[in-house]
Amino acid sequence: MKEILVVNLTRMGDLVQTTPVMAGLKEAYPGARITLLANAVFAEICKDIPFIDRLVVFDKPAFRKMVRGEEQTLVESYRRLESFIDGVNDTAYDLAINFTPSGESAVLTSLFSARETRGVTAGAEGERVIKHPWQRYFMGVIPSRNFNPFHLCDMMVKAGGVLPSRKGLHLSVSEGERRKARAVLAEHGVGEGDLLVGFQLGASHPLKIWPVASFARLADRLAESLGARVLLTGSTSEESLGAEFDSLTAAKGVNLIGKTDLRGVAALLQRCALLVSNDTGPLHIATAVGTPSLDVSLGQVCFRETGPYGEGHYVIEADIPCGPCGFHVECTNPLCKEMITVGSVFEFARRILVEGPVDAVDDAPAWRGVRVYRSGFAGDGLIDYIPLIRRPLAGRMFYTYLYRETWPHILDGSAEFPVERACEALETKVAAWHGEGELERCLETLGDDLETLRQIEALAGEALARVSLIAREACKPAPDGEWIRRTWNDVPAIDLEIETLGRSHPPLMPPETLFGFGKEALEGKELAPMVKSALVLYSDRKAHFSILAGVIGRLVEKKVMARRGSCHT
Repeated sequence: MKEILVVNLTRMGDLVQTTPVMAGLKEAYPGARITLLANAVFAEICKDIPFIDRLVVFDKPAFRKMVRGEEQTLVESYRRLESFIDGVNDTAYDLAINFTPSGESAVLTSLFSARETRGVTAGAEGERVIKHPWQRYFMGVIPSRNFNPFHLCDMMVKAGGVLPSRKGLHLSVSEGERRKARAVLAEHGVGEGDLLVGFQLGASHPLKIWPVASFARLADRLAESLGARVLLTGSTSEESLGAEFDSLTAAKGVNLIGKTDLRGVAALLQRCALLVSNDTGPLHIATAVGTPSLDVSLGQVCFRETGPYGEGHYVIEADIPCGPCGFHVECTNPLCKEMITVGSVFEFARRILVEGPVDAVDDAPAWRGVRVYRSGFAGDGLIDYIPLIRRPLAGRMFYTYLYRETWPHILDGSAEFPVERACEALETKVAAWHGEGELERCLETLGDDLETLRQIEALAGEALARVSLIAREACKPAPDGEWIRRTWNDVPAIDLEIETLGRSHPPLMPPETLFGFGKEALEGKELAPMVKSALVLYSDRKAHFSILAGVIGRLVEKKVMARRGSCHT
């Protein structure tokens, strides 16, 4: 593979989170050239991404004005777009991967010259097509996010078919930018030996923002206890947050909100001993330049998807049943912002700054109402978030752990699934992270789910049997169309029954959600190839439900056998 096109037209944080897959592609295909198509707004930070051989920028606002015909005629708009496409297509790509889940990116990607395309693209008739199982999984995360065990970066790495040895996010800060950062900090009285802690006050949605007053009190406590200076970074749109912070704190902060470009922010954050941040772009910049980060996870944020990606970062979130919010929820009483207190964040930040890496936290009153995690890479090379306080295992977390074991088997197209090994992995993880006996206690509540799983498994087998017969007939030189129609007749009703059962038991819905995106991705007009693709979908769905039922059933069986053994003794 020589030429690779990566399309990421999303936000700055998402762009930085594309660096692991680019690192993996460079490792897997030595000598390959990577072209990155990015939003023009973030062209500057792309200069610090070490894996880009060619950068092509796309001006999204201008494109939208062009489509609406606000500044030029339709013919002029067409010629401008044609010129842009021709510029990208001056290279014939071996692989194009679109990591942007939007309609405009799908249309653009369909126009690029690539031997293989992955991600969201447009079909022959303009319909959305999602190519590659892990990209379909990514599209299905939002409706199933409460049970998603994978980070966005890992979904992209898997979609790229690579697993980089260089873990984490990647940005290269030049010595020139470091000198500028030192000079700016010196102007504000921050010397080389001073303890500097970064704060990121803003985020893309109000529900994701920890109160500025809380940040201000945290700054005062860090200054009083550790003599720390606080650095504020952010965009010009966040200047009002900085002004509010300055009016509330007694600490002598360095407010550089709106005063630096993104490359300058990277250098400044690299100088910090810690960044305390809402879930937003600078969190990922800090992670990429090696600064330990503490993510205050609020609102609709699901940190397993977008938290700090790297070894030895931290997350604090409210221990409440309603989190994370749905994306369209307008919460009028964001209890999570109250639950994460200044005292808990201060104590956690103090331990990181004074003691270094934190591996465990005693469940003391300071942590009432919150959960804390440390990030690290697991044996499979993907990121995990380890709970630092042992708490009872919730059913939702059991399924998150279970899906961590089962999804790679389905999405990577692996052979036989090792049920016994998955059971052992779950037993070990739950005992280490939640305590002995927690898995057994949780299994007591899963009887109804197991019964429903077995119903779904039987229905999925029935649908698969019919599709298998259709596939066999479709491959004949002269397939019997009327027989195929009759055989297919009952399949949609079976699919609907499975979906209904899944919706009544949300932990069991994720495989059906992915199945739906897979059906949407079927393309072409030839019967045999379409049925062959459908057969893979129906086989994968049946396999996943069988695996889930097999693992839970085996765990329950082991629990019963252990009880019988203890009774006999």
